[in-house]
Amino acid sequence: MPRPVDHLPVIDRADVTVALVEMISTSGPEEQRSLAEAKTAHWHAGEFPEGLASLSCYVSSDGTSVLIYEQWAQIPSGDEARSPGSVPFRLYRVVRGGAVSDESPAPSCFPAAIFPMPDEEASRAWIDGLLEAEEEVEGKDRDYPGAIAANFHVSLDGKGVLVLSEWESEKEAAEHIEEVILPLLRQAGGGDAGALYAHFRTVQKPVREPAREPAREPARRAAQGPVA
Repeated sequence: MPRPVDHLPVIDRADVTVALVEMISTSGPEEQRSLAEAKTAHWHAGEFPEGLASLSCYVSSDGTSVLIYEQWAQIPSGDEARSPGSVPFRLYRVVRGGAVSDESPAPSCFPAAIFPMPDEEASRAWIDGLLEAEEEVEGKDRDYPGAIAANFHVSLDGKGVLVLSEWESEKEAAEHIEEVILPLLRQAGGGDAGALYAHFRTVQKPVREPAREPAREPARRAAQGPVA
């Protein structure tokens, strides 16, 4: 049976090729929590579909949105395994911050936004152009306090870009968006910077450990009589 885990999903894990992403609007914190509980409880109660590695649920700090991020080894074939509102994305680029010295940092804030695009070529060009413009203004080291990583995805139909970032604190993320991201978006033609999310829960497929052989008792040495 799948199990809820405390640790966060690894966005760039090697065995994942597709992320199914859904942003669901909610009327407030009460509905938001109820929806997040229902989404994660659904997968926790039953067997994972073939190919699903993990499902992560995030809740926005303003109480108006739930973000569902499912990691799949391949696109699910059955409609029963896929929410009608989910969009398949593929990870395109990961950019890591240079100021966080911890080798295993623990993010607590996840800014996320989806930007509509005309096609895949335009999506990739928009991401590359945004990062090039950032480097020209801020430098290649990206020494932003609290910045862990920015994960850029392109939808499989090419008509959307998802940016899911990882920050040590909401305060640092909000300041970065105001000072760096919003000016870059205006320069790139506009766009909504999205919302700030916190991790609610992750449910993942259990890893099957190989069966262990029963321990064997050490062989007893035969008692020897006196040598004649």
